[in-house]
Amino acid sequence: MKRGTLSRKGIGVVPLILALVVVLAVAILLYRSRQVGTEAGKAGPGTAAGPTGLRTAPPFSLKDTNGNIFSSDQLAGKPAVINFFATWCPPCREEIPGFVEVYKKHKGKGFELIGISLDTDTRDEMPGFMMNNKVEYRVLFGDLDTARAYGGVSALPTTFFVGKDGKIKNVHVGYIDKVAFDKEVMKLL
Repeated sequence: MKRGTLSRKGIGVVPLILALVVVLAVAILLYRSRQVGTEAGKAGPGTAAGPTGLRTAPPFSLKDTNGNIFSSDQLAGKPAVINFFATWCPPCREEIPGFVEVYKKHKGKGFELIGISLDTDTRDEMPGFMMNNKVEYRVLFGDLDTARAYGGVSALPTTFFVGKDGKIKNVHVGYIDKVAFDKEVMKLL
């Protein structure tokens, strides 16, 4: 047995150091995520302070898949859903068919559905992804600033239900099925 490589209980020094590094990294990530949430909460009145805050949806201007700028001002007076997603996210992909059906059902009533993609490396593939999934609603390329403005979107998918008055009425984190999605959209109409 080499001296200095094993502790008295038989745990190797290297695995012990690696475990401590992992614990420290997790602690730092948790601390930083709490900091982002606190900063979002200090954004002031009229902004989304977090997933449970019923406040005005933060403004944004983002590029769509054609390179055109879309401003949230275009949603004024309309019931809207803003869905943060990524193409690599299985629950995000699973909820899209239901979104497409509900969008088709209600778009004639002024309903808007905006997908904000947080993909970074696969942006060039978005038009093909939309075609394969028959996505007819607008998809924009999001960024960290937009995700932070909406309270620090920490999980995908995250869906914001915004009333005609521009106020966030509900936030759903995680997969939402077609029936539940339709019920929430009906509340906005």
